[in-house]
Amino acid sequence: MKDTLSEIFRTLRLTGGIFLDARFTAPWCVISHVTPDDVRPFITSPKNIVTLHYVVTGRTYVGIGDGERLEINEGELVLLPRSDEHIMSSGLDGEPINSHHLIEMSPDGGLARIVHGGDGEPTHIVCGFLATEDRFNPLIAALPRILKVNIREGVSRDWIESSVRFAAESMCKGEVASSPIMGRLSELLFAEAVRAYVNGLPEQERSWLKGLNDQYVGRALAALHDRLTEDWTVEALADVAGLSRSAFVERFSNCVGLPPMKYLTQSRLQLAKQLLRDGRQGVAQVAASVGYEAEEAFNRAFKREFGLPPAKWRDLQ
Repeated sequence: MKDTLSEIFRTLRLTGGIFLDARFTAPWCVISHVTPDDVRPFITSPKNIVTLHYVVTGRTYVGIGDGERLEINEGELVLLPRSDEHIMSSGLDGEPINSHHLIEMSPDGGLARIVHGGDGEPTHIVCGFLATEDRFNPLIAALPRILKVNIREGVSRDWIESSVRFAAESMCKGEVASSPIMGRLSELLFAEAVRAYVNGLPEQERSWLKGLNDQYVGRALAALHDRLTEDWTVEALADVAGLSRSAFVERFSNCVGLPPMKYLTQSRLQLAKQLLRDGRQGVAQVAASVGYEAEEAFNRAFKREFGLPPAKWRDLQ
């Protein structure tokens, strides 16, 4: 799946970066929320943001709202695909404070830092992100709200650990705030987390993520999402995958749970919902933006999928 994920990242136009070096000592408890303002030095108009926290040393508990707190230990990564506000702490109690109030900007353009806590056990966390200007990102939409993975069990652990060590040393010198290696590091951390999550899915599950695990279906998915408005046919997608038409349809349907053209329609309509909710385009413009030449055909497809015509659906949002 490594090559497939690399292609998926390329086609989905994800921009990554490491933006914060956090040093905590127990006891500590903070509320963290990565916002568009936090990542605008890296990307102009972020529509989807993924938050990454990599524990270099020590440990932390991470949870969303009143939900379960996950224990994240040294060498593990916690991923928040929709950048939900979350609590990070040295224990399971304590009154959280806003982490934004603790951030110290580097005067020489290096990474921002947090140094906070008592006189107990130290924890070093490198915070990063992935973001896209696309309104609908199928990879991000398919992931759970929070997940963790042990990077040291991944196939790229040597590269990651050496990169993190390089980052940690450079941070002390006020360097690498916008270094390409930091962007690459955040992408690789994300890829490892997605790979581990997909490999842990039940064998019988059928989904877009499961399709990434198949080299043929993965190639077709990458091409489809890179050119979602193209006038795709089953034959064209089968050519991209490198299979015959019948073999491709069977393989795609078994992996994803939908035949290719049905999946294409659903992907276009999910993007249409985002564009309608955004409110910057009329229905006819949205129809054209997601690959429909005729507004009437778009209206029929949208109503069939969501139960309401697009204009009425938008009015109810």
